[in-house]
Amino acid sequence: MDNEMAFRGTFDVNSLPGMRPGGWYIGFACRNCRRHFAIMDDPTGSGQIRFAGDAAFRAACPNCEASHDFRVAELVLFEAAQGGPVSTA
Repeated sequence: MDNEMAFRGTFDVNSLPGMRPGGWYIGFACRNCRRHFAIMDDPTGSGQIRFAGDAAFRAACPNCEASHDFRVAELVLFEAAQGGPVSTA
């Protein structure tokens, strides 16, 4: 796998308003409720990507509204099992 996304800087990010079943997404697992939420589509569309960099992301969970600071190492890649604002994949 040669696909890599590098993130540098500090970002305020929002969760995606909806997901397509079977689509691949990049997001986080909420530290409060542990549910996954997406912040962007996987540009490969295949789940074949690695993450690098030293970025910080501030994001609010759309499920429980808890706000957290996340690091690149906490990014998760997941396939949506169903459409909607969240996934428990």
